Amino acid sequence: MFSVFADSVLIGIGINMLLALGLYFTLATGQFSVGHGGFMAIGAYAASILTVNFAWPLVPAVLCGGVAAFAIGVLIGLPVLRFSHLYLAMATFGFGEIVRAAFSVVDYVGGVGGMRGMMGTTAPIVLGLVLAAVAFSWLHSRSRWGLACDAIRQDEDAAAAMGIDVRLNKVLAFGVGAAITGVGGGLYAHHFYFIEPTTFGLHMSVAIILFVIFGGIETFWGAMLGAAVLSLLPDLFRFLKDWYLFMYGLLFVLLMIFRPQGMLDRAALRALRKKLWR
Repeated sequence: MFSVFADSVLIGIGINMLLALGLYFTLATGQFSVGHGGFMAIGAYAASILTVNFAWPLVPAVLCGGVAAFAIGVLIGLPVLRFSHLYLAMATFGFGEIVRAAFSVVDYVGGVGGMRGMMGTTAPIVLGLVLAAVAFSWLHSRSRWGLACDAIRQDEDAAAAMGIDVRLNKVLAFGVGAAITGVGGGLYAHHFYFIEPTTFGLHMSVAIILFVIFGGIETFWGAMLGAAVLSLLPDLFRFLKDWYLFMYGLLFVLLMIFRPQGMLDRAALRALRKKLWR
């Protein structure tokens, strides 16, 4: 039997893993998004409206939040994914700010005062959704679609020359990433019982980016590892008090110097598999 604190930590790790997987799918085709906090907000508010105002069960509400985020992700992706690199980052950042500002002026969801009244989630629910996302990610990595996404990430022009529909795959990956992020947002809202627009600002999008960069962008296992480690660090470094942020920043500097590919890349994953199967 887990303590209340341990249960809360496990739920937090699971939610962050979903957020990291959501961004991983976007990065899988070489797209850099700084607006995933916006998709998280869409999932959080959509799920909260269904549970608070319409008394929906938690899991269907959270899944509907993911569907809403997917729909918005596809609609946004169609025009935005024409950009690349810095311009795409700026466009997605603008989208995230638009979402945050929109929820701030809608009284139906509490406006700037935020929304409350959500029921709590549980570790088994979060674990079940994380396992479902992992299974989907594993199947994706071994599918033709996954290979197409990887080809686009490595060389977009070469992928197009091989007959891969670059735009379609980018939009689908962007939408799927938005959906998983939306599910994470719905669980976040029901874990903390309260959400407000400022929760999903730039700092949240940057935190999600750090999860994936820290763990590694080459494999979804790296994204999950990064989310797990960075979720635990605040508790592990708590004894440092005022020096916590210094150590946090130093850790990232050292990582970028010695392992710019992140903690877990494909080579490290292959080596780990060989050791485990000896």
